[in-house]
Amino acid sequence: MDNASTFYETKRFRCLEYHQKQTEDLYLTLCGVEHCAPGNIFYPEGRGGYHLHVILSGKGTLCINGQEQRLHFGQMFMTKPNEDGWYKPDDSDPWTYCWMTFDGNNAPTYAESAGFREGVNAQDCYVDPQDFHHLTQRILDRPELTLANDLYWLGNLFEYLSLAVESNYKSAQVVRRHHEYAPDVYVNRALDFIRYNYATIKVNDVAKYIGINRSYLTNIFKKKMGISPQEYLLQYRLSRGCELLLETRYSIQEIAQKIGYENPLTFSKMFKNVYGVSPRNYRMLGGVVSAPAADKTEDTTTTENKENNETT
Repeated sequence: MDNASTFYETKRFRCLEYHQKQTEDLYLTLCGVEHCAPGNIFYPEGRGGYHLHVILSGKGTLCINGQEQRLHFGQMFMTKPNEDGWYKPDDSDPWTYCWMTFDGNNAPTYAESAGFREGVNAQDCYVDPQDFHHLTQRILDRPELTLANDLYWLGNLFEYLSLAVESNYKSAQVVRRHHEYAPDVYVNRALDFIRYNYATIKVNDVAKYIGINRSYLTNIFKKKMGISPQEYLLQYRLSRGCELLLETRYSIQEIAQKIGYENPLTFSKMFKNVYGVSPRNYRMLGGVVSAPAADKTEDTTTTENKENNETT
């Protein structure tokens, strides 16, 4: 075989290494399949190209620029030029993966189109991992260096990247299906729901009503409002408590129940933490107190979580 390519094969490992470029725009440099042995750490520093691995079974760990990720079957990962890191199989359930390594003028664009933009090295696979495996095996089954195989390898590389791009597109479809509206639409809907139902709801109820998960709600809510939904709900309840203290003759216990606190002592404690005075004194002073202690919001939220089970 010409020294332009090298083929390796053992019980655990099949790999074709190619030493010349098919085109300047895109070319294959490596492809292979490995049934990794526990303790086999690989350090990709110094390697050129983009190495796209698809996990066919088992688990492992990827560390890029000091950030570790635990990965498993049904995911894929990429190491890129000039990145520091390592990856290794799990000790009890070591992974098996296939990979292709590519480079060329268009390689960064293809990597990004597959979802591996800057800072992203791993993601879920939304197509059948065996489709990647099949393409890799097709190349490994024809390792002889001929012009026909040269074109055949490149064609399979394009199909491999096409699958990765398709997976990324399907991933985006999943995100769009769950988040069909702009973040501001969800936040405004959450605000309305809280204002009309503040006395009887928890944050999970808000997320469920809108149709998104709680972590996404918290993320977009903080970006728009500067505080979490939990903190906003607390502040809104207490502000309504202030209005009832000044505008009605309801007892402290009645006000506590009206704004969502079954235990009036919990209401009194949280009220004092925020406003610096008890509800009774706030009423006596006609609401003339210092500004709310914003730095205590986190403490009162924690208290509310513990005493009223607001986070469930």
